Amino acid sequence: MEYTRKKIAEEAQVSPQKVFRYIKAHNVEPTKRVGRTDYFSELDAHEMLTFFAEERKEKEVNQISSDDTISKDEYITALKDQVQDLQKRLDSKEDEVSELHRLLSQEQQLARTEQAKRLELETTNTKLIEANTDVLNQKDIKIQELEKKLLKEQNKGFWTKLFGR
Repeated sequence: MEYTRKKIAEEAQVSPQKVFRYIKAHNVEPTKRVGRTDYFSELDAHEMLTFFAEERKEKEVNQISSDDTISKDEYITALKDQVQDLQKRLDSKEDEVSELHRLLSQEQQLARTEQAKRLELETTNTKLIEANTDVLNQKDIKIQELEKKLLKEQNKGFWTKLFGR
C-alpha cells in the first residue's frame, strides 16, 4: 500500500507542511510520482508516523512537566512508562540486529559453500579436459601411423603388391 503526504499527515494528525519538512530533512524519496503527487512506501510511511507519534509523546511529557497541578509521582510514573516503552523498542531492535547477524552469517556460509563447489567443478572439468586431450592425442598418433602405412602401401609397385614383399 502506498501513502501520499496528505494521507500520512491525516494519520499522524499533523499538517501536510510538517510531513513535507520531515521528508526534506530526512531525504525520503517517493517510490513513485503521478503528476504532482508523491507516493511513499509503507515502510517510509511507518517511519514517519512513528516519528510524529514520538514527537507527540514528547510534547505531552513536556506539558505534564510544565503543568504545576500534576504531582511529582504522576510525572515519575509518566517517565517510567516512557522508559519502559523505549526499553521495549530497544529490545526489539536488538532482536532485529541479532536476526540480521544470523542471516548474514548464513549468507556468508552459503557463499563459501558455493565457492568450494565451483572450485571443485573447475578442477573436475580440468581433469576431464586433460584426460580427453590425452585420449585424442593417442588417437591422432594412431591415425598418423595408419596414414604412413597406407602411404607405404600405395607407393609399392605392382609386382611387390602381387607377391607380397
